Amino acid sequence: MAFPVLPTRVNCPQCHHPFNVDLHTIIDVGQQPELKEALLRGEINVAHCPECGAGGMLSSPILYHDPGHELLISFVPAELGMTNEESERYIGSLVKAVMDSLPPEQRKAYFFQPKTALTMDGLFDMILEADGVSPEALAAQRNRMRLLNQLVPLMDDDKAFAEVVDQHRAELDYEFLLVISSLIDASAAEGNTETVATLETLRDKILTLVEIAGPRQAPPNATAEELIELLLAGSKENNWRSYIALNRARLDYAFFQVLTGQIEAAQAAEDSQRAQELTELRDKILQELDVQESMLRSVEDQAVLRIMDLLDAPDLAAALREQRRNLDEVMLSTVARLRAEAVRSKRDERAAQLQAILDGALELLEADLPPAARLINQLMRASYPDGTNQLLEEHRAGLTDELVAMVDQYIDNLERVNRAEQAAHLKQVRDQITAKRLILR
Repeated sequence: MAFPVLPTRVNCPQCHHPFNVDLHTIIDVGQQPELKEALLRGEINVAHCPECGAGGMLSSPILYHDPGHELLISFVPAELGMTNEESERYIGSLVKAVMDSLPPEQRKAYFFQPKTALTMDGLFDMILEADGVSPEALAAQRNRMRLLNQLVPLMDDDKAFAEVVDQHRAELDYEFLLVISSLIDASAAEGNTETVATLETLRDKILTLVEIAGPRQAPPNATAEELIELLLAGSKENNWRSYIALNRARLDYAFFQVLTGQIEAAQAAEDSQRAQELTELRDKILQELDVQESMLRSVEDQAVLRIMDLLDAPDLAAALREQRRNLDEVMLSTVARLRAEAVRSKRDERAAQLQAILDGALELLEADLPPAARLINQLMRASYPDGTNQLLEEHRAGLTDELVAMVDQYIDNLERVNRAEQAAHLKQVRDQITAKRLILR
């Protein structure tokens, strides 16, 4: 049973205009799994005044329930001024409502000892830790966001900006750039061109002051021994998680056989330092693979459930619009993976349905982009040279200096994250654009 929202009357703190908002007091991700991501994105219990536009997250008690992790968390904002007795009585009523909605066999012991979050950040941490994200990773992410927010206001003051960069040089690593890139992508998807420009300027300004080495991906023809040495070097860097993500496909049974063989050879040669180094590497790889697998499985499971809903939808376009906020990279890659499997299994009708979802999702996402970014996305998917040539012919009027500059930026970003094949494709497209611009002149 999905728990209904609570209609609540609030007054705008800026213009004092009264208006109604819907509050979630119980977030049960067993009943409504989509609420988990909405909460983590800060989209739950948010209000915007219809008169002046002011808004933000409202202070409201929340009971979070995740039956899959046997997790029950209460959060009562301190600014509400509730006494301990009032808080316990209110949360108790919410817990009872959740228990009453379940059959007796699902009312487990954890209901009688709910965890307590003192802050919203604390609530987020508990949720993510249950998914396998370490407290260290959460703290590191918060520190990156804090540093980013410190740098943005200083962008017009070169001296002050350089001083802060110098103070935090060790923190301005590849992972920090990934945070900026993900924020750029999210802002572009929302059509927020001003934020995109600010973040791109910030990134470029940082790169002029700091040389940032990215994680490396082993070449396709690299041996297991070469991959071991690559990961051994990467294990000492801050972007270790990205090293594993980039080389994940190579970390199979055969790889671990070679790694174990090297450990045994070092032990036989009485090279205790090398044996310990390789043993610690193996343990570190396995630990990170477990964390990434847990995170990926949880996110992909949610994506599969949404795809099932889309397959059953009588109006796919309308259903995609309803799921617009969930159309992220994981969702699209899951659709593509399922479509590839349907093609391999010769399930043509299912493959066509999944292709329709993929096409509709991309069309919906691209509709929010500026024209130049939309064209580049289409060129990235088109076959070279015929498909890209046809697109460029259809958009001859848009082959501007701004488009070329944006293409160059895309190429730079792709090369920076080791997506060499896509970068090479876009370089070929850039040559086509240059040739057509010469003809136009």
